[in-house]
Amino acid sequence: MPYLNKVEVMGNLGKDPELRYLPNGKPTTTVSIAYSEKWRDRETDEQRERIEWFTAVLYDKQAETVYKYMKKGDCIFVIGKMQSRFYKDRQQVERTVHEIIVGEMQIIHTRQPSAAAAGLPDYL
Repeated sequence: MPYLNKVEVMGNLGKDPELRYLPNGKPTTTVSIAYSEKWRDRETDEQRERIEWFTAVLYDKQAETVYKYMKKGDCIFVIGKMQSRFYKDRQQVERTVHEIIVGEMQIIHTRQPSAAAAGLPDYL
């Protein structure tokens, strides 16, 4: 039986990306992506909004591109797989995080004009 693990998210960066390097020298960045959903409440006719936060991990050229061209508030589209990771916090309590391991990404909108001028491909 075939299985599928595919996640697509488009939203705005919650903070400026930070570029880091793994022990093997591979560049990586982890970004928080805010997905916003708006609707009008049927009973009160008030505008409502819910924001979901996704953590996405990028490597290599994708990590360098996001770090170089994107800032907090810029819009990104990512396609990847969901993966769980376990760690112990400072109090040695085991925690679980769920991350999107990005396979493809596209910069949708950035306030930096250099991204468009650089002729970035649609998908990286």
